[in-house]
Amino acid sequence: MTQLRESVDRLDAELIDLFRLRFACMDAAARIKQDRGAVRDEKRKAEVLANVKRLSEKASIPAPTMAAIWELLVETSISYELQKWDQLRK
Repeated sequence: MTQLRESVDRLDAELIDLFRLRFACMDAAARIKQDRGAVRDEKRKAEVLANVKRLSEKASIPAPTMAAIWELLVETSISYELQKWDQLRK
C-alpha cells in the first residue's frame, strides 16, 4: 500500500505541474486577447468538454465525472484569465 500511495503522490505532483502549464496558457491568452469579452468563449468551452468526454471514454474512465471536473477547471481558468486580463490593462 505504501508504494501505491507513493505512486499516487507522484501522479498528483505531475498533475499539478500540468495544471501549472495549463494556467501559463491562460496567462498567454490574457496577453493576446484584446477584447475582455473574448475571454469567455462558450463554443471553445463546449469543444474542450466534448474532447474530455471522448478521451475519458476512450481511456475507460468515468466520462461524466471527468466532464464535471473539467467544467470546474474551465470555469476556474476563465476566472483566472479574466483576472490576468484586468491586471495587464490597469
